[in-house]
Amino acid sequence: MKKVRSEFTEVGAPAPLVLWSPDLDLMENGIFRRFADTCDRLSQGDIAIPAGALDLNAFGGMKDWMILLSRLPDGENFYYDHYGRGIARVYGQDMAGRSTQDFPGYIGNFFSVIYQAVIKQKRRVLTVHRPPNRVFVSTWRRLIVPVTSDDGEVVRILVLNTPENELRAGLEILPVPVLIVDTDHIVCYANKQACQAFDGGSHGPWNRSVFDYAALDLQIKESPAQILEHGIVQTSRCRHIKHTQIGCYEATISATLHHDIAFYVVLLQPQTNH
Repeated sequence: MKKVRSEFTEVGAPAPLVLWSPDLDLMENGIFRRFADTCDRLSQGDIAIPAGALDLNAFGGMKDWMILLSRLPDGENFYYDHYGRGIARVYGQDMAGRSTQDFPGYIGNFFSVIYQAVIKQKRRVLTVHRPPNRVFVSTWRRLIVPVTSDDGEVVRILVLNTPENELRAGLEILPVPVLIVDTDHIVCYANKQACQAFDGGSHGPWNRSVFDYAALDLQIKESPAQILEHGIVQTSRCRHIKHTQIGCYEATISATLHHDIAFYVVLLQPQTNH
């Protein structure tokens, strides 16, 4: 873990919080308590869940915020058997069928090290970490539970994974498409309305230019830092060009800080095309 912590600090991120055998009664977020209670029922009070007793459907709607992993033959990395829809929508892509190796750099290393430690210690652990800046989440909170075979070996790992970001939650309730875009005009986040309008309701992947993701000929003059500094709100019309269809949006462009970095907030109001 010492090496992992240094990898976080090298990129300017705080070291992750790792708390073994956490007291969930101290947490404000009730979903962690409900998740742990369901795990306790399946495990009959033990720390680990027997593989034969594991039933994702027992978790109800929590399943959208859960991950289930299996250990790869190399013993170092892990395969995503289940990747919750809520996590996929926030992260920007569905990692089911992929492995921890597919996460870039220090994040993939962090995941693998934590899961390996769970295999060795056979305990539950709560982690809190800050993702890379282009992931529009302040922190991910994860409660990790071992799943064991009949001989007591950890063969799978179950994770409840929830995002913390008040602005992101506010964007989801807006009835119009909203994009979070970095200074290079790369989409870092799209709310539900934007996913439906531009991506067929799928969960990304994002990390594409505004035109590649949404087919918008959006023009922005100022940088997001300039918009924040001067309190500018820019409005302009842009076209949605896809195949032979052309739509029109009025774009309202403001900015926000995320991990002390300025990003564009692009709110798109559909317009009648004259």
